[in-house]
Amino acid sequence: MSSRIRGYVLTVLLAIAVVFLFFGKIISNPNNYYYSADGDGFKAYYGAIYHIEYDSSAMRMDGMNYPYGEMVFFTGSQPMVVNTVKFISNHFFDISGNIVGIMNLLMIFSIVLAAGFLFLIFYELNINWLYASVVSVGICLLSPQIARFGGHFSLSWIFWIPFMLFLVLRFHKRQNCLNTSLIALATFFSGAMHMYFYGFNGFIIGLYLLAQVVNKERSFGLIKGLLFFFMQLILPFLLFQWLIGSYDSVVDRTAYPYGFFAYRGHPAGVWLPSGKPYGFVPEVITVFKHVPWESLSFIGVSALVGFLVGIVVFVRKIVVRKNAFKITDNFVLNTFFWTSFIALLFSFGIPFIFGLEWMVDYVGPFRQLRALARFSWLFYYVLNIVVFYALYRKLVENNKSNLWKVLTVLAVGFLLFDGYWNIYMNSRFIQNRNADMEDVSNSLPQNEWVSKINPADYQAILPIPYFHVGSENIWIESKNNMQEMTMIASLKTGLPTTAVQLSRTSISQTYKNYTLVTEPFESYALLTDLPASKPFLLLINGDYSPNEDEQRLIRFSDPVFKNDKVEVKSLSIEALQEMRGYYLSEIRQKISEKIWKEVQSVEVSDSSSAFIIRNFDDQKSDITYSGDGALHYSARHWKNILNDTLKADAGKKFKLCFWMYDYQKDGYLRTAIELVQRNPETQEVTNYFYSDAHRHIKGFDGKWALIEIAIETKNANECISIALRNSVLRNKELIVDELLVKEAGVDIFEQKNGSLLLNGRRIDNTLKRN
Repeated sequence: MSSRIRGYVLTVLLAIAVVFLFFGKIISNPNNYYYSADGDGFKAYYGAIYHIEYDSSAMRMDGMNYPYGEMVFFTGSQPMVVNTVKFISNHFFDISGNIVGIMNLLMIFSIVLAAGFLFLIFYELNINWLYASVVSVGICLLSPQIARFGGHFSLSWIFWIPFMLFLVLRFHKRQNCLNTSLIALATFFSGAMHMYFYGFNGFIIGLYLLAQVVNKERSFGLIKGLLFFFMQLILPFLLFQWLIGSYDSVVDRTAYPYGFFAYRGHPAGVWLPSGKPYGFVPEVITVFKHVPWESLSFIGVSALVGFLVGIVVFVRKIVVRKNAFKITDNFVLNTFFWTSFIALLFSFGIPFIFGLEWMVDYVGPFRQLRALARFSWLFYYVLNIVVFYALYRKLVENNKSNLWKVLTVLAVGFLLFDGYWNIYMNSRFIQNRNADMEDVSNSLPQNEWVSKINPADYQAILPIPYFHVGSENIWIESKNNMQEMTMIASLKTGLPTTAVQLSRTSISQTYKNYTLVTEPFESYALLTDLPASKPFLLLINGDYSPNEDEQRLIRFSDPVFKNDKVEVKSLSIEALQEMRGYYLSEIRQKISEKIWKEVQSVEVSDSSSAFIIRNFDDQKSDITYSGDGALHYSARHWKNILNDTLKADAGKKFKLCFWMYDYQKDGYLRTAIELVQRNPETQEVTNYFYSDAHRHIKGFDGKWALIEIAIETKNANECISIALRNSVLRNKELIVDELLVKEAGVDIFEQKNGSLLLNGRRIDNTLKRN
């Protein structure tokens, strides 16, 4: 048996032993464990199960965003895996009921594949097979991708980066069609698993080919390099885009995904440990308080020491005028190192953080990769390969030196020690059971209603509280575990839901769905897109107190089931069609029943209450919500839209609202709001509020969105200021109109230029009082 086979077998056996040691309980019962009981992880399980059981198309997942559905590649449910299982189940033997277990096992055993490819890399570099086996397994143990088991399943397949490094290493030795085809296939399938792998591959392939072209001893020139670049990277990307475009008619996905700068890497997260057994480190180095979880990608003690030694060697080579960029004696390994270092700098936000944020508009598809910190993973793998390669070379050169033997043992020991704690701590958090999913008889209180209804009588689930995350334009996060409750209800009944927990959802579809749970200033556009006239199943969390707009839906729906955990009602399409009429009737009644007093040219229901109106009619504009003017301002700078004194006693509750124009444009409602309340005498800040406009949408009227925020006075006659800025759309002009601050429970009625405004809302002229 050759040393290559011996080493590979040993590597696989060691990796399998590690897998059983840390994940044995899951492996023994994979279908009943959920790596994540909520959030993105459970969403991935939901998408996979629903797609297999209920979807007719391999390319569409109709469980969410009803009635539109979504492309499977935007669901995070590993469509390459799920569709393979679906195909086998439909044409050979049914394994669809094991999809949870299949997903779990594939993620776990990707560790074994990764260890195998790392061994092959070391073997290609002429490293001793026994040493290579142990080090390969150790690198897998410490991989930052292990942490993705808790939610980002598509990113937890840790073999893709080592696999691509191995393929490029092989390609360097044999630049033939076979190796080019293998790289292209790996690029396509890894990218289809998750777009970040396209980014990683872009660095690995692109910079390797560039290094070959500029290298004096190059084996191919510019033309051949461009051909390889097209075949290995561009063509797979174009094929994937063609595949998506063939099944996707959406043209308004966001071009500005959130997180490009928010989830940057951080030097502390890369070079310093923060978890067990190094818990003392973040206590001493307090910068960790500001390092987000996404930025934690510790390279390990051994790699850290190796990197510091490398810096010293690098500086010394510069001083003696040697080739400092030659890190090792291997051209490809040197290229990989500098590629990974550039990727690391990119993960830190370089060069954008140096006042070059405008460059983000010109990075093309890279802008969709919003968590830059993940590019530090490439540095993790390559640096560890380089360090342990260089260490072995030193050991061979000094084979009689006990010092190098001790250093080698210590380095490998620390790698395994750090790896043990990494995989141990992460494995503890993914062994979750889900009582609701195991409740096949629906005997639990929260599931009793399932056996009381006929799912065929309904067309979709409308959850309350509603949630919608994925458009990158609004974030309506799940409350009271409603996301999980809705997904479980969807799986048990087969009914889709209007709610969303997806990625890059259509902006127009998002707003059509969201209008169902907002103030009905206009008829629901969604109703014209419904494929059926069946009612919605209103699923209401028993622990949640609905707001006034959700109460309107509940009030005009019919009871089906209720207990302490859940309430189920039937909301007819007819009721939704008449909802605006109900709303106008309520307004008519409110206007007719109130006793109005004229104050400052408007009429109020309580003349003693304080209010502030800024109609911006002095700012002449062709675009207004009401009146003759509206406020236009540049998005890139903070614009103060209110700075006044609120003449009210302390402890009074107020509502502050204003209208924003062209809300359906990508990024417009990601405008930041800064509200400051100050003591009128000392100017001390008594309340500071910072949020985004999309979190405070009250309703939509034409091209205008109403933003409403509840505040409470902390002092009598306190100063209040509001400023807006949109750092996403730096070169755009934004428009706001009709700002109003009024006491909660007090109504303000205003007539201007033939329009009627009630509490800042434009209402039908038929409601004008006699």
